[in-house]
Amino acid sequence: LPIRPGQEQMAHAVSDAIVHQRHVVVQAGTGTGKTIGYLVPSILSGRRTVVATATKALQDQLADKDLPFLQEHLGRPFDWAVLKGRSNYVCPQRIAELEQRADSAQAQLELDDMAAVTQAEVARLIEWSRTTQSGDAAELDWSPSDRAWQAVSVGSEECPGMNRCPSGGVCFAEMARA
Repeated sequence: LPIRPGQEQMAHAVSDAIVHQRHVVVQAGTGTGKTIGYLVPSILSGRRTVVATATKALQDQLADKDLPFLQEHLGRPFDWAVLKGRSNYVCPQRIAELEQRADSAQAQLELDDMAAVTQAEVARLIEWSRTTQSGDAAELDWSPSDRAWQAVSVGSEECPGMNRCPSGGVCFAEMARA
């Protein structure tokens, strides 16, 4: 792997921090290769590592570019997964509730309160939920409105948790987490 001087310094600092079980803070400019600088020593350590990103753009860079590149070129096999916040996944329980209440007066009031376009988007999301493997909104080839997505997903404050939810065993967020 080609390595830049700043990357090498960073990789040594991260490796040293891992070995000595301490924190390290690194600041480096654009183009330094920070992701490779912290991913390589993390992978080589063999320890489970959590990388939290501030932006979806960086998360996508890691998942779509850097980690696949390292899997191919590092010469050391490793597993990795992307976990997003719960509200990025369709909620099977929310879908089940929408389908169960489809004929009820309460559901009709909720749907009547939505614009026709939003209702159509919700119906499209329900159909998609039957075929998706990940339940991740990023898998969609279209962008539903916020209102439509909120109708089929939940945030962490709304979710009762896997063990208390009737759909906990088939929850996309829980499967990603596992």
